[in-house]
Amino acid sequence: MSYRMILAALAVVHIVWGGGFIVLKVVQEHLALEHILLGRVILASLLYLLLWKRIPSPCYRKGDWKVLLLLALCEPFLLFTFETLGLRYTSASQGGMIVACVPLTVALGAFAVYREKIGRRCLAGIVCAVCGVVVVSALATAGDQAPAPLLGNFFIFCAVLASTCYALSVKHLCARYHYMYLAGVQVFGATVLFVPGALMQPLPPAHVLFSPQVAGSLLYLGLGITFLVYFVINYALTRIKAAVVIQFANLIPVSTLVFAYIFLGERLSPTQYAGVGLVLAGVLLAGASGSGELNTGKTQGEAHAQKACAAEGAAGD
Repeated sequence: MSYRMILAALAVVHIVWGGGFIVLKVVQEHLALEHILLGRVILASLLYLLLWKRIPSPCYRKGDWKVLLLLALCEPFLLFTFETLGLRYTSASQGGMIVACVPLTVALGAFAVYREKIGRRCLAGIVCAVCGVVVVSALATAGDQAPAPLLGNFFIFCAVLASTCYALSVKHLCARYHYMYLAGVQVFGATVLFVPGALMQPLPPAHVLFSPQVAGSLLYLGLGITFLVYFVINYALTRIKAAVVIQFANLIPVSTLVFAYIFLGERLSPTQYAGVGLVLAGVLLAGASGSGELNTGKTQGEAHAQKACAAEGAAGD
């Protein structure tokens, strides 16, 4: 796939991701939280189950199971739980804005865990975006779409932290594990974790579950986001620089605001829109400019890891 095609695919899936907040608001009127969460992952799990034999085997190292468990726990289990719970109490517009801070929290986490340097530009962007989120949340008022916005925004921020932990876990594993293998572990693990809660809730009537609105929403969330979005993003991370991929997160809050305005009639105050501007400016400021070159070869980390795996395999023969 060419560089331009990868960029186009990233733009499409991030717009789809932003629309997911509106779909969640709609489907929550018909299904219990536990059923929504299971529905988001079970369809993707079936697809990965069909593809599993085609996915390259990993180079497992002692203790990796802990990081793999953390991976599945953080995203999508905790991410989807906090995200869905948060949208019960806050508007899709505000939720989308807070999620836009994920690249910034990842930068801070990478500095804390891996000692990756944060430039002045990135630091200024982080401060700017945090100020914007504070403005949007602090001035939020209760309404039909946001009965308890401060509580909802807190849950959404917890989802951001879960996503950050996921990104740091992937960074630790990606040199030795294929991106589809990691994605499969995520959805399989989340399915197992979501099943008990779903079984404790009474099943909705068949006419509700298979209604066009509910069935379409679950297909959108399960196939459109849980499968397609992660598939494209993980693939892009193997082909182009991560700094370029991260830039497309800017489309999430923008598309969420547009869709929420059109389909839900959500409105923010002028001051909150100013806060939205601060968030977008902060994310843009923090983002590094990327190269237009494809990563056609293996990274040094991947090459080193594969050599180490080969050596371990030879030693075990």
